[in-house]
Amino acid sequence: MRLLGWGWLMLLAIAALNTDGDIDTTVLVATMIVATAGTGMTVLAARRRLLGETWYLLVDAAITLALATAGLLAGFDEFLVGGYPASWLFIVAYATNVRITTLAGVAAGVVFAALHILMDMPQTRVLGSVQFVIVAIVVGWAFETLRERERLRIEAEHERSQAEHELADEQQRSARLEERSVIARQLHDSVLQTLKLISTAADDPGEVRYLARVQERDLRRTINEYQSPFADSFRARLLDVRAEVEDRYRVQIEEVVNDDSEMDDRLRAVVAAAAEAMNNAARHSGAGSIDLFAEIRDGRVRVNVRDRGSGFDPSVSGAGITHSIRKRIEAAGGSAEIKTLPGRGTEVELIVPLR
Repeated sequence: MRLLGWGWLMLLAIAALNTDGDIDTTVLVATMIVATAGTGMTVLAARRRLLGETWYLLVDAAITLALATAGLLAGFDEFLVGGYPASWLFIVAYATNVRITTLAGVAAGVVFAALHILMDMPQTRVLGSVQFVIVAIVVGWAFETLRERERLRIEAEHERSQAEHELADEQQRSARLEERSVIARQLHDSVLQTLKLISTAADDPGEVRYLARVQERDLRRTINEYQSPFADSFRARLLDVRAEVEDRYRVQIEEVVNDDSEMDDRLRAVVAAAAEAMNNAARHSGAGSIDLFAEIRDGRVRVNVRDRGSGFDPSVSGAGITHSIRKRIEAAGGSAEIKTLPGRGTEVELIVPLR
């Protein structure tokens, strides 16, 4: 509305300047400058969300009144300000309420009726000033309705947000209860059962040590699972196969696993090759303990499996090393190195890039 009013005002002023007659061109030029400045101020105020400020309403009202009297001062009876005062009523409706907007419309109607009378315009033009009252009522009602709808929308969003927070809190409580239930079941099925087995095998120190070792391993695995952010964890899978080898051969495998990652085809190949290396060490080395080291760094995974057992001649490697270890790792784009000598133990190093 403001831009349309400004455009209509510019057209009328230009037409008046091109008309021969007793017209004060200085007033019309000043009117064009003031109207342009007022329109620019409106655009700036809209962008900075200042249309609802009281000072802006007063300044804009003064500009509107000055433009409304410009025709009288210039001696141009046909001069009208177009949609400029109507756009002022829009701003009043935006900033206040329907009652104040109606009063502003009445004031604008009185001012324009007086100007029409001073310009000796027809009575119909004078009576036409009632349009400002009509515009004020309609626009004031429209903005009041929009504000009410916005209020209801904000309340609905607030209620929905509260409901979502309550639901999230309830889900968190349920998750905590479920987590506690899972932990309680695990403690019952593992720790308590192991303690019972230890009490029945108290006369066998080796069995007691083995049971305690198994329980320690299972608890560490459970803790790792809770701490891991990955659904299918490389660390968990590697510790699973380590546990299988320990249980099958009753050997002790000391592990150090740094970092973790989500499982993929390359890591599955690494886990399978590491499992074969631990199986070989447990079956053939004769060592009572095996070392397992794994780390993920610089875009690659490295796994070392080492024993201090009998070792073997690397020139006579079995199918387990060739097929289950080397070919798996090479198919994943990595490399496998076996360091061994008779009586010196064996170390298998697996390196696979992750990218």
